[in-house]
Amino acid sequence: MTLGSGQKQPHFRRALWLVLGVAAVVFWRAYGHVPIVDWRQTDTQAIARHMAEPGSSIFYPRIDWGGAGPGYVETEFQLYTWIVGRFLRWFGDVEWPGRLVSLLATLATTAVVFRGLARRYGDVAALIGSVVLLQSAGVLYTATSVQPEALCLLLFASAWFAWLGFEESGSHRALVAYGVLGAVAMLVKPTAGQLGVASFVLVLLRSRQRLRDPMLWLVWGLMVGALALHLWHARNVYLEYGNTFGVLSGGDSKLPRVQHLLQPGIYLAATRKFVLWGTGHVGALAIVIALALKREQRLLAALLAGNVLWTLLTLRYSSGQAGNHYHLLAALTAAHAAALVAQRAAENKRTKLWLAGFGLICACGLARAVRSYDSTHIDPWNAPAIAVGKALREVAQRDDLVVIRSVESNYDPFWRTPNNFQDPRVFYYSRTRGWPLSVDDFDPRSLATPAANGARFYVETASRAPAPSFDAWLAANATEVRRTAQGGRVYALERHAK
Repeated sequence: MTLGSGQKQPHFRRALWLVLGVAAVVFWRAYGHVPIVDWRQTDTQAIARHMAEPGSSIFYPRIDWGGAGPGYVETEFQLYTWIVGRFLRWFGDVEWPGRLVSLLATLATTAVVFRGLARRYGDVAALIGSVVLLQSAGVLYTATSVQPEALCLLLFASAWFAWLGFEESGSHRALVAYGVLGAVAMLVKPTAGQLGVASFVLVLLRSRQRLRDPMLWLVWGLMVGALALHLWHARNVYLEYGNTFGVLSGGDSKLPRVQHLLQPGIYLAATRKFVLWGTGHVGALAIVIALALKREQRLLAALLAGNVLWTLLTLRYSSGQAGNHYHLLAALTAAHAAALVAQRAAENKRTKLWLAGFGLICACGLARAVRSYDSTHIDPWNAPAIAVGKALREVAQRDDLVVIRSVESNYDPFWRTPNNFQDPRVFYYSRTRGWPLSVDDFDPRSLATPAANGARFYVETASRAPAPSFDAWLAANATEVRRTAQGGRVYALERHAK
């Protein structure tokens, strides 16, 4: 069942540390100092900033777009932002701690993957698998991003190798480690639920006798129960405070409808994202080769089952630009496949030349991925929000109540679901809080009500078409105080006008 691990080779283990060291320096020098500018990272950093405040609770995360209330929000378990918040308590309102936590998690993941692969396929294969892991665009991006995916990947990979330990030996110690790590991974990001799918498929395919172990069912039950308990609590937070990321209540739906499942173009888009942001091109090639060589087909099939099912369940995001990180966990599948291919090549002296060639392809794949990595840090889509956020900061005080018009609508007609339009960027750049408006909401009451509840400013990120009734209310109750080159405007409301 388990392939031989081969001899330990210290020089390859030293090579791993060299790879990790170079990766850390390259990632940090390239992206560690870049200011946070995109939608997802500003929301995450804002939650971490609130976690650093006195009296904060990991069970009651806060966002900036919750109106005049405390901003408690239904979301995933905020272990990542809680950790970052500890750093912010020590170092103040800075951005580098979140990047550092993500980078350390990525490096730790690589070490865990190397160790897990080396036990089964040998050090040479494990080193190649580790390099393939790092050439995924998803891994590259999350390695220096202020978001919880890198931490989730670490927990997911650790849980998976613990599961293999149980599945191969029946060790209850490994099973408990799998349960604890897997439960926390799912709490951090519910997308890690594919761990359960992969585990079940693998034990069904090659270790069906393990299903008779009552301890296994107890662990699975506790994992699901922990996630369900948190989701129940998070929903109660939504019901009381009205804010959500769409995890379980309100907001958008990630599930496709039947009409979407019948459109081949959506699958093609999701597949492209899966390869680029999940397996990487070299990893995708390794999966094909490993399956063709019939190397641990059942193991790869189990991992792919989890990857594919979660891609389908989140098709709205996994096929679009906003869901690139949804494919991150497929990088572990690619690492496994690459190690299997490398091990096969190393078994025969005549194929060692092929091993050298495959290793060179892996190294080139990593170099290409780093070189072509298109960071959203410099995405021009963020420029208008950055400009108007800075303009607002010139006139607003920290924690002022403001109303900010998003660039997103409140409904997605293609996917036929409400849209999470609550843009956190301008709130974050200006260090304010308040009410978001969707780009298509021009009901004067949507601005009049916040103004009556203490909103000092109204902000538009970019120029827009006229809206007669809304513009009439704005002309009578506000004064323009700032304007940006991208068409953004800042208005002081009523008695706050200057």
